[in-house]
Amino acid sequence: MENYHVLELIGEGSFGKVFKGRKKYTGQVVALKFIPKTGKAEKDLKNLRREIDIMSNLKHDNIIELLDHFETEKEVVVVTEFAEGELFQILEDDGKLSEQQVCEIACQLLSALFYIHSHRILHRDMKPQNVLIGKGGVVKLCDFGFARAMSMNTLVLTSIKGTPLYMSPELVEERPYDHNADLWSLGCILYELFVGKPPFYTNSIFQLVSLIIKDDIKWPKTMSDNFRTFLKGLLTKDPMKRLTWPFLLKHPYVKSKILISQDDKHSSPLTTEPSESVRREKEKMSQKIVSKGSGSKILRKARQKMSSKGNIQPKHDSNLVATEKTKNASHKDLEVKATTPENLSSIDIVKLDDSDGG
Repeated sequence: MENYHVLELIGEGSFGKVFKGRKKYTGQVVALKFIPKTGKAEKDLKNLRREIDIMSNLKHDNIIELLDHFETEKEVVVVTEFAEGELFQILEDDGKLSEQQVCEIACQLLSALFYIHSHRILHRDMKPQNVLIGKGGVVKLCDFGFARAMSMNTLVLTSIKGTPLYMSPELVEERPYDHNADLWSLGCILYELFVGKPPFYTNSIFQLVSLIIKDDIKWPKTMSDNFRTFLKGLLTKDPMKRLTWPFLLKHPYVKSKILISQDDKHSSPLTTEPSESVRREKEKMSQKIVSKGSGSKILRKARQKMSSKGNIQPKHDSNLVATEKTKNASHKDLEVKATTPENLSSIDIVKLDDSDGG
């Protein structure tokens, strides 16, 4: 810590604490995340180091930058650029945004997402809590704790991770998935920014699974045709029919508004149109349910309840995994607790990580 001054606490959770800090001799304001090793399972430390490895290689204006990291005997310290604002807090304070404001945010998030997909990285936890606002209103994607770098031979992933309100149908059904799951989550974020709540919103994890799998999305009459068709392309339940990057970038809602460097335009399986053979192989894989070791007990129970009862009526449920919203939610990993929710707002910051897989 000889290179940093610790200024003030800005976030705290089961993971540790986040402080606003300043780098000595330069005056640069930073965020210092202290994660104690004591009580952490080896799996958690391994995942943390993988997150650091992924972030170390990310350099993009719309992604929070990892500046430094080091370990002491008792803790891991992660240093990132400091962002003053939070998209989550804007939603809390303002309720919803204009279509023009949503478009500006959308283009920046698309730029960040294209960048990581072009490098074969899936974020796997896209949500408002993981979007910060930097100087000049620049949008910054953060929290790569669930991110995964895919190998050249990997077509799909099977470990179930994410936040239920923003999880795609293939994820809540526990089927193999790819980068299209990130695009669904992005669609949920943009819908929420304009409408004020996610496309599927309920106080029961069991009903939520049913809504995501079965229900149609309600489209506001105030939404422009271009915005609606764009979101429909992202929020298509069948991942094989979801809007792909080549068509997404040409859509009139965002065409010529997304900044993509020439370096990021190199051919990547995630950002180009898949071949017919790859499509067939992915479709074949998508019909399978992932193994129990890679799946989620909560989602599995929700689907069992859905199939046994048909349509699920809203109710408070003691198996809902939830936690209280906090002002600094996007600065930290949110503690997951089994609780009976007292209000609808608790569900949207739930994280699922029931698997040991990557």
